Amino acid sequence: QARELAQVALALEEFYNEPQDVEWALEPYEGNTRIVVLQSRPLFESAPDQVEEAPAAVAGEEDPGDLPVLAQGGMAVSSGVAVGPVFVARKDADMLSFPRGGILVIERAQPRWATLLSRAAGLISETGGMAGHLASVAREYKLPALFSLKDASHLLENAGEVTLLADRGTVLAGSHPELIPAGATPPNLMAGSPVYQRLKELAALMTPLHLLDPDSPDFSPANCTSLHDITRFCHEKAVGLMFDSEAALNRNMGKQLKVGVKLQYWVIDMDDGFKRSVSGPLVELGDIACKPMLALWNGMVAVPWAGPPATSASGFMSVVFESTMNRELESTAPTAMADKNFFIIASRYMILQARYGYHFCTVECLAGEDEHENFVSFQFKGGAADVSRRILRARMLADLLESHGFRVDIKNDSMFAVAEAYNAEETLRRTRLIGYLLIHSRQVDMIMKDTVRAAALKEKLAGDMATLMAKPLQFS
Repeated sequence: QARELAQVALALEEFYNEPQDVEWALEPYEGNTRIVVLQSRPLFESAPDQVEEAPAAVAGEEDPGDLPVLAQGGMAVSSGVAVGPVFVARKDADMLSFPRGGILVIERAQPRWATLLSRAAGLISETGGMAGHLASVAREYKLPALFSLKDASHLLENAGEVTLLADRGTVLAGSHPELIPAGATPPNLMAGSPVYQRLKELAALMTPLHLLDPDSPDFSPANCTSLHDITRFCHEKAVGLMFDSEAALNRNMGKQLKVGVKLQYWVIDMDDGFKRSVSGPLVELGDIACKPMLALWNGMVAVPWAGPPATSASGFMSVVFESTMNRELESTAPTAMADKNFFIIASRYMILQARYGYHFCTVECLAGEDEHENFVSFQFKGGAADVSRRILRARMLADLLESHGFRVDIKNDSMFAVAEAYNAEETLRRTRLIGYLLIHSRQVDMIMKDTVRAAALKEKLAGDMATLMAKPLQFS
């Protein structure tokens, strides 16, 4: 197979008359296997091996002379010079704050970072080589990239503006745009291509949103002119029906959970979420067969909630001001969502849509035999305090969840976290963690600017979560 693959690669290079970057696969064929070429594209070669000392100046470049060197070594996987602020990225959430024109510094050359390259001025990785996917993407963008630069994330942390000389394996302190060769501008790879034009035409049918106001008489199927309009209309009507306490369907849908808590929960059984046939309007927790719901509930009651934290005068005034300006935040607002929280369950699946005081959340979990299908996700938004405090709380929750294998995205005060591909036991344990955070993160946004108290709270939450994670699950 190796010899056959080499022959295919050589034939492609001969056909295109230049080195090729070839992606391939093996598939069953007539009782054997055969090589299938998935993609062949030009391999933009860069400078050969880098050395610890920078080589002499290249024609057309200024000589950096005695400029201060922050890091040196590694391998140039894509040629060029880049200038910009260093941004060290270690987790998925960092993608959301990566600045346009930044020098992206990463520990491992993983394909997930490719989404940032269109915004980057340069790329540095502690690992990786010429043949990797990320290196190929960097060359396509003609983005200066230096790989296998040892300890780059530590050497360049908080370095500010730097100049990357990829071919020399050198990172200089400060901004030196005079070292960029004339005419070195990154290409727009898509503009003018048939794919670009086709996507532009399709986007006109998909993305515009015209149905903005659900209370407007124009909010109707007849005025849906894009896929975005259709999905917005269907979503608005479905949610309205679910939470309309006067709707005939809603009166017959689900059973109220009989538990000794103030918050009201309704449970909708999709199929096998109850242990037995339940008559009447109420269902006992002991009748629930849904393991994800029971795991979440276990986390909600595992540690007694001490109530909202005592807040400072500034934190209290932030809540007063926010509630005054945005009446929808009031926990006493006259909406069905203010006092109803819905579980939709089956034996191995659960989704919860709930409002806890001033914030909204959605928890969804599938925990079955196939771990590749298993997941638990947590969407969280809102709060009583001003947006800066709410953002700090979202970031705190993100840090806590990432330490337990969640992938987290944050946008302002909105957070989405998901843990995937764990076995059922591990998935349910992480669902229990979310149940704990649902209760114990209530109203803590008010103290998030008190750094001492916020740090103590984070430490306490982390300790409780570690204890819960180590504790076996028990279902009666």
